[in-house]
Amino acid sequence: MRGSLLLLSALLLLESTDGNKEYQLGQPETNIIIDKAIKEANERHGKAKHLDFVSILSSDYDKRMLNVLLKPTTCDKTIPFVHRKDCKIQNKATPQVSCVECRGEMSCLLLREQEKIKQTVSKCLHPPKRSPITGVELCCHKQQEMSNKQEMINKLHVWDACEHKKRLRIFETGYMN
Repeated sequence: MRGSLLLLSALLLLESTDGNKEYQLGQPETNIIIDKAIKEANERHGKAKHLDFVSILSSDYDKRMLNVLLKPTTCDKTIPFVHRKDCKIQNKATPQVSCVECRGEMSCLLLREQEKIKQTVSKCLHPPKRSPITGVELCCHKQQEMSNKQEMINKLHVWDACEHKKRLRIFETGYMN
């Protein structure tokens, strides 16, 4: 029994490593992203030949970023755009495409556009800092920035929610408690 289980495991392992395009990586999310990249790359950059997955160029799963490489194959471009095991990758053919998936947004660029690819990956890995002031705090912060007493009185209705939540009082004189 153990021998047949071992043989079955070995056969499954051998089957899963057959061909460099097999991308069933064990993570369904990764496979979904690769399928999305194949579809978008073929729609935007595919010429006469089908573009298919070659490898993962970089990834950061904590920041939800995956960068994959797609290259033309020996197969003609057909719809639907899906992974096609029967197609052989043409390593020297163009276009070669890098697709970067960042938090649900896909960007596919020609591989020769290295600077744009680096910027896309960098922007994903290092998003701009958000202001720590949000919601009610932003509302109250804006109150403090107002210098004109009349402007403050005219905008009083905007601050009603802020007054209620922060228990601030804005008097017609322009002072805050």
